[in-house]
Amino acid sequence: MAEEKTQGGVQSLEVGLKVLDALITHGTPMMLKQLAETLAMHPAKVHRYVVSLVRMDYAKQLVDGRYALGDQAWRLGLSCIQRTDTIQAAQPMIHELHQKIDCGLQISKWTSQGPLIVQWIEPNQAVSVITRVGSIMPMLNSATGRAYAAFMTEKAVQPLLEQEWQQKKNQAQAVYPANWSEFLEMKQGILQSGMATVSGDLLIGVNAICVPIFNIHDEVEFCIAALGAESQLPIDVENEKVKALKATAKALTEHISDGQKRLKDN
Repeated sequence: MAEEKTQGGVQSLEVGLKVLDALITHGTPMMLKQLAETLAMHPAKVHRYVVSLVRMDYAKQLVDGRYALGDQAWRLGLSCIQRTDTIQAAQPMIHELHQKIDCGLQISKWTSQGPLIVQWIEPNQAVSVITRVGSIMPMLNSATGRAYAAFMTEKAVQPLLEQEWQQKKNQAQAVYPANWSEFLEMKQGILQSGMATVSGDLLIGVNAICVPIFNIHDEVEFCIAALGAESQLPIDVENEKVKALKATAKALTEHISDGQKRLKDN
């Protein structure tokens, strides 16, 4: 298909990016008809652009025919997230924490799909992990997911929690919290302690403790989760490693908030 040139740009590229934007904005996989209606375009035209996006791995077609974001789209988003000023500014404190507690550290950011792991720092002692950079963490049985669920707005997290509960029900798998009432009870404990925890939920014998870092608006900027063997990282607020994790989160919140305040005042 010949390129449709406009002044200072290429129209066909702009249309293709609009298709990609629609997939990003919607947040969940879409049927071709739904995508065409969203874009107010003929399905045949949308299909041509989707085929190109799939070919370049910015989109993918699922077995049920719906279209979703492809791996290249996720890599692009992840690359942008990794370069955000707040995470870059946090690196010295994050690495100092890693040296102090000698546990694996997962740094995550919130996305419409859930918590996204953007950085993983290995401990000196081997700890097997089933997640990697680019992974979306479960909301219910990961420390990272529970931290976001507790400290973000219920409007943002409830749809993802409901989705996971339905998946567990379909798979006949038990999970805690098992419903909204149990979640609210767990949430109060997380808010009071300032951290979310799991013990062997995703990895037998491995504890995870996650703490949030806030921005100037008291919103979660990102989260840090420490992972270690039960003997290495006990879930105990009086443990020195847990205290160091929470102290780092507090220091990062103050550092980021101060920086954002200075930018606002200038």
